[in-house]
Amino acid sequence: MASGWARFVAAAALLMLVACGSAEEKASKAAARYDVYYARRDFYSARVEIKRALAAQDDIPEYWARLARVELATGRLLEAYEAYARLVELDPNDAEAIQAMAELSYSGGSYDDAERLADQMLEKQPRSLRMLLVKGSVAAARHDLPAARAIADRMLGIDPANEGGKILRARVLTLEGDRDGAIAELEKAIAIDGESVPKLMAVLDLYATKDDFPRAARTFARLFALQPDNADLRFEYARLLYEHGRPDRAREMLARLLRAHRGDAAIQQRIVDLWNEVGSDRIDVDGARRFVDRTGDRAMKIALGHLLLDQHRYAEAEAVLRPFVDGKDITAAGVEADVLYAGALSGLGRGEEARALVDRILRFDEGNPRALLMRVQVATAAGDLAGALRDAQLLVSDNPRMAEGRAALADIYVRRGEAVLADGAYAGAMKELSDDGDMLQAYVDHLLRTRRGPMALDIARRFTRENPRSRDGWRIRGELCLSLGDAPCVEEVMAGLEQVPGGLKLRRMLEGRRAAGQAASTCGRTGAGC
Repeated sequence: MASGWARFVAAAALLMLVACGSAEEKASKAAARYDVYYARRDFYSARVEIKRALAAQDDIPEYWARLARVELATGRLLEAYEAYARLVELDPNDAEAIQAMAELSYSGGSYDDAERLADQMLEKQPRSLRMLLVKGSVAAARHDLPAARAIADRMLGIDPANEGGKILRARVLTLEGDRDGAIAELEKAIAIDGESVPKLMAVLDLYATKDDFPRAARTFARLFALQPDNADLRFEYARLLYEHGRPDRAREMLARLLRAHRGDAAIQQRIVDLWNEVGSDRIDVDGARRFVDRTGDRAMKIALGHLLLDQHRYAEAEAVLRPFVDGKDITAAGVEADVLYAGALSGLGRGEEARALVDRILRFDEGNPRALLMRVQVATAAGDLAGALRDAQLLVSDNPRMAEGRAALADIYVRRGEAVLADGAYAGAMKELSDDGDMLQAYVDHLLRTRRGPMALDIARRFTRENPRSRDGWRIRGELCLSLGDAPCVEEVMAGLEQVPGGLKLRRMLEGRRAAGQAASTCGRTGAGC
């Protein structure tokens, strides 16, 4: 009996060893396939393989390092951070992980974590230029300019040609108000050390902040020469062209991208996304329509319908969208066009048809946020505030970062005369969407309608302090300061715009409005020259 039990135990142990070996073998083979895919830059397949390796064996630090690298390569920064954090749990002294986490923490605005992790590495490697750059960047972000300058000088003392040190020193000059000096510093570094993407990107940011479009365009050309296949740069240049009132040139750039990536659905989708982000007010919609008719696919034509809807050109939007609307049954492929088409119908006064279409969409996909928002808007326009409220509450609950839903809910409370609930809805929305310019505008408008200008100023001031590079934030605050006649506030805005890409153009606009307001005030007092 005992010998039988011993044989059973031995067999069980052997099975466990075989299973363990099998898991290790599966993990090892998946990791090897990852290496092949990663070398080919097939990051999707590489991610799949390294996750298979981790599913088989999740206590190998190098597997987590590989996952982190592929997440970084595809811009999934939070996922990369989480993978590195798991790696540090397994190996607390892993230098690659700690340095990457410090840099990712800085990029994510977690300055305390970034500094702590950088200090942890600098205790062991006091001449680590990567970690000195993190510390210097944190100091600059906190406007501790003496500390940032000292770190930049220390970096250049270690390596006089160090790119990060030169960029950091230029950043300090910019924050001190010497933008021309910062540009000269970087152009000198380029002349001595040669062009590089980081230096040119830093120069580009300065030219954009200075609103110097010709030099910004020339810097983009230099970047294109260094990275001829970088589609991201081309999209950023197209955005700049739209923002500077050159939609024809933007369309030329997009057409070249389409030709270079013929049939690439991802590129076409990015054009759609760009149009949605830039907004119909900056896009020559008629020019975009000719462009789409010539080169566009289904997604781009639906995007055109969206632009037309934004401009309240409901009949044109209805005509553009009609071919893509689902017939009897709603489909996943057609639902976006269906929702937009409902908006066009509502705009044309065909509210019952719009409501019926939205109801069909929601029977197919009960949580579709755009459809819910559309039903809220249709119900609000029809005076059905009870129905609109139910849908708006559901929309906000399921989509807390959807600004349109938040604003719609607050507006319904206003229409129902529930002032306390309206205030709470706006305040909660601003807390959740503390970086959203559209939400700020909606809240400020509400406060002005309810004669609470000083409170609106406080909200706008806090927004620009927390989002110092938000052009929309500074614009809203500047217009508010002017409307309330708060001269010190106007001067703060003018100074703040010095650090914002495109800020000088906005500053000139606000200065023009201030001059017009002063002239009107003088006219009102004296009647002279009016």
